[in-house]
Amino acid sequence: MSDIPNRPYVFVKERVGMFKAANAYDLFDEHENPIGKVEEDIPNAFVKMLKFTGMKPMLPFRVHFYDADGKVYMTLRRKFTIGRSMVFLDDEDGRTIGQYKQKLFAFKPKFWILSPEGQEIGEVQGDWKGWDFTVIDKDQQPVGKVTKKWAGIGKELFTTADNYVIAAEQGVSVEPDFRKLAFAAGICIDMVLKEQNK
Repeated sequence: MSDIPNRPYVFVKERVGMFKAANAYDLFDEHENPIGKVEEDIPNAFVKMLKFTGMKPMLPFRVHFYDADGKVYMTLRRKFTIGRSMVFLDDEDGRTIGQYKQKLFAFKPKFWILSPEGQEIGEVQGDWKGWDFTVIDKDQQPVGKVTKKWAGIGKELFTTADNYVIAAEQGVSVEPDFRKLAFAAGICIDMVLKEQNK
């Protein structure tokens, strides 16, 4: 099992390019060493073509998290959707460890974090304009942050709007599966909100 979700800071740098259908991100530690990557897997040319249409916010997606050795340790996936996104997170064995349910018509973006059975166990609250989000558990305790508002380490990574940091709250007791959900929330937010042009 990868230790990436447990790291205090993971810097995310999106790979950008013209006419890019699949989203892809490189992950770095606080010393700017590459530690993994996240890549969207587009199943066929037809779905790839639809990525350039107005249907993009509704299309299913599957995004794999890879460690430095190229091994998949988590997968985000969404089925075809209309309106509110429901995104599932699976571990390296294909076991669903939780879900993200988008709240519609909110002034600020919000996602509920649900157990595999659909029970609310936390939420993601934030401001997409400033790209500043906080992950909280069911006791309203902050367990992580996704933000561009970062000073100091890794500053040079923040040269475009496509870079941000996922920070784990230290000294907080968090179940392993919820820690993974808090970490993957950064990529989930990016995938869903960018497809909705937010």
